[in-house]
Amino acid sequence: MAQIDENRRHGDGSDELTGSGHDGSVSGEPRTGGRTGALLKLAVLALLLIGGYLAAARTPLGAYLTREGIGEAIELLRGNPWAPLIFMATYATATALAVPGTILTLAGGALFGFYWGTLFNYVAANIGANAAFVLARTLGGDGVRRLMGDDSAALRKLDRVVGKHGFRGVLTLRLIPLIPFNALNFGSGLVPLKWRTYAVATLAGILPGTAVYTFFADSLLQGSLDASRDALFGVLLAGGLLLLLSFLPAILKRLGVRLPGMSAVVVPLVGLSLAGRPASGLQDAAVPQLPDHSDFTRVLTAVVEGPVVNYSRLAADPTALNRYLAALASTDPSALDAANEEDRLAFWINAYNACMLKRVTEHYPIRRAGGLLGLRNAAAGRPENSVWQIADVFAGTHCLVAGADRSQDEIEHEIIRPMGDPRIHLAINCAALSCPPLISRAYLGDTLDRQLDERVVAFLRDPVHFEVSVTDGAPTVRINRVFDWFNEDFGGHEGILAFLAEYLDGADRDAVADPEAGLVFFDYDWTLNDAPH
Repeated sequence: MAQIDENRRHGDGSDELTGSGHDGSVSGEPRTGGRTGALLKLAVLALLLIGGYLAAARTPLGAYLTREGIGEAIELLRGNPWAPLIFMATYATATALAVPGTILTLAGGALFGFYWGTLFNYVAANIGANAAFVLARTLGGDGVRRLMGDDSAALRKLDRVVGKHGFRGVLTLRLIPLIPFNALNFGSGLVPLKWRTYAVATLAGILPGTAVYTFFADSLLQGSLDASRDALFGVLLAGGLLLLLSFLPAILKRLGVRLPGMSAVVVPLVGLSLAGRPASGLQDAAVPQLPDHSDFTRVLTAVVEGPVVNYSRLAADPTALNRYLAALASTDPSALDAANEEDRLAFWINAYNACMLKRVTEHYPIRRAGGLLGLRNAAAGRPENSVWQIADVFAGTHCLVAGADRSQDEIEHEIIRPMGDPRIHLAINCAALSCPPLISRAYLGDTLDRQLDERVVAFLRDPVHFEVSVTDGAPTVRINRVFDWFNEDFGGHEGILAFLAEYLDGADRDAVADPEAGLVFFDYDWTLNDAPH
């Protein structure tokens, strides 16, 4: 230890070595605290690290650190206004407990895009790294010195090395992506290194790697969503940058660049400038995406049985429906704003139908309501298993879509109908026998026009919903009462007949085109459209 004091007196730069103790550092002087207490604290640190490992490997939380789990977490967070804080808190806590954070860094890029992802990853990684350092210093620093022996030659050598190369060593190691991030966090806390030295070296050293990893995830996501030449170039560039960073310390040394004087400025700028893309390209890559609706198609394929739905099967296993609802909930409203009209309309039709399925399965099997609701339903002649037995079934907010709780009425009357396509009344399903039935696949923007036309044609071929008869030479058109309730969307009764004529031919077309044609609406059956058991 005399050598350390001698170096300090000569002012040779070894003041980076801790010794005063007032800043939380491990002193180079022998401590007088109890050996048992120091070793107990070291044991607590070991238990914390083991606990972090077990949480990541042996509990349900660990599932979110896999590729599939991260994907689910991204979908849950996307569109959530608290997503940045939730993400940074999770990242920092995981790092403080030595849980591997690389996949979280990649998730930040996929979730927030390059610029915001880099910022959130950088802040969270620094918080977690410093928390890990403090944990190691508080619980393990004295214990390590006690185990090594305060007067050991190895400890004196370690003190000299840290004193001479502390800042440069940490900074150099931080610049190499292959160096385990958590090992360096905790290892730095166990050696006699000042916290401020560690913090500054970490602040400067992790920025390039954070930017490159985030850029890699952003480019990879863009490549999966749009297999474009620019996206592929971005992925290849990111891989090249990671390789370059691994050799950067050696390259700078060969060029005569001293890391302590230059890296804090040059390295971040080099990393960011190489990782940068044209602003428009970055914005395109970071544009939030709509769900692809494949999960909903799987749900519909499994439960739609002709004009009815197997609610019993769906209620027994709503996993796929819940997964799709989670995707709807996390959809960023800006993604809807940026989408074309067909994609938006398909999204909201699917949302209405999925939320209606949710409404039914949450109350399945439906029973007759009591109280005033039961009296109102009885007075209206509604069946005992009608969805009207569910309180506020259409008016109540119950389904989170695009970051807001929605009701069926809001989705239908405030969002879908104003989009101006009356065919939607044959696509959305209110869970009643008289309601135009669900189909066994989700609606997609690319095929929406054809799908809606198919629904109209199928509807007009079903005598339950449409028929034409002639009495005394005058045609009578009987049709589902949905057309009466929403006749304004079709342009009134005359508009309804004109709409139907577009999809009919032969005698039926002549009948609806007859100026003397009468329009009659079927009684509406609110019985639940449940498959027989």
